[in-house]
Amino acid sequence: MTTPLAGLRRRWPALLAAAGIAAAAIAGALLAQPAALAGTESRTRAVLASLASAGIAAAVIIPLTARRRYSPRGIAVAATAMALVLGLAVYIAGASIQRQCTVQYDGRAVLIGTELTGLGQHYRQVYPQQPIEELLRDASGKTETVWTRQSIARCRVTMSATYFLWLPLLIVSLVGAVLAVPAGKLSVPAAPASPVMSSAPPVLRYDVFISYRHGGADADVARQLLDALEADGYTVAIDERDFVASASFLLEIERCIRESRHTLAIVSARYLESGNCEEEAIVTKVLDMSERRRRLIPLIIQQVAMPAWLFNLVGIDCTKQDGLVDPIDKLKATLGKPLFGNREPGSGVRGPG
Repeated sequence: MTTPLAGLRRRWPALLAAAGIAAAAIAGALLAQPAALAGTESRTRAVLASLASAGIAAAVIIPLTARRRYSPRGIAVAATAMALVLGLAVYIAGASIQRQCTVQYDGRAVLIGTELTGLGQHYRQVYPQQPIEELLRDASGKTETVWTRQSIARCRVTMSATYFLWLPLLIVSLVGAVLAVPAGKLSVPAAPASPVMSSAPPVLRYDVFISYRHGGADADVARQLLDALEADGYTVAIDERDFVASASFLLEIERCIRESRHTLAIVSARYLESGNCEEEAIVTKVLDMSERRRRLIPLIIQQVAMPAWLFNLVGIDCTKQDGLVDPIDKLKATLGKPLFGNREPGSGVRGPG
């Protein structure tokens, strides 16, 4: 069950991104505009600054947040550093532009240009020591008399486009810094105390457990092996006879594997056709790789591609018509002497109960 706190933890990067974008939009709208730009266009300029600020923040924050799950924390650190440096550079550049494009006239800031008109150039040549503001006073504050219209327009556009740019970059750097902070330690609930389980090995009841696919040649081979092994005194477990009727089929497979010195897997296409048969899951659960090499014996009755859980096991290949050793003799040699010595045929130990 997902708790509200867990849901919030999963969504917090998206919430942080939304908060950063909203903060950039609000700050862009509320940031004081250069005094030289004040006028009838101030409201429109504030809206445009708000939208541009939000767009710049979104263009960086959204990809940064989306890639957080797949990228190392170094990307967030690098983005934070770049945004901070770029924001500082833009702030300094904006201040420099404002100094170049404004002068104080009659107690207020006035927008000017960067290129002088013919009159302005003549004044500069005739009076090189006098500040250009004196000519502006002589022109009754008409800036277009001193500076060209094109340069004044460029100053207006440049100042309008740069005075607020440091704000979204600052917000991007703050969001990136938060994303770069490593998560806390994983909180895992303490497991309830459980009684100490005995590590004693299971009692061996069988020499071999036969694992096979019911029906067809698989079952015929299993019964032939059962008769041949028990005739020589081996104690054999097989599901039809030794599984407890009231028990779980899968649990009985596991029990017989644990209580047998060896597990004999009769390998055929039918045995492996499920791709993930129950025997595979239980054998790999009970026997690790070293135990499988020692205790698991594949008896191959049909040429098949061996699956991973039987890989690297030599097994006994019954498909060779001219084999040097009889498969049953090789199986008995692999099993060694019977666990309980020689017994009468058919006297295999039954399962518990």
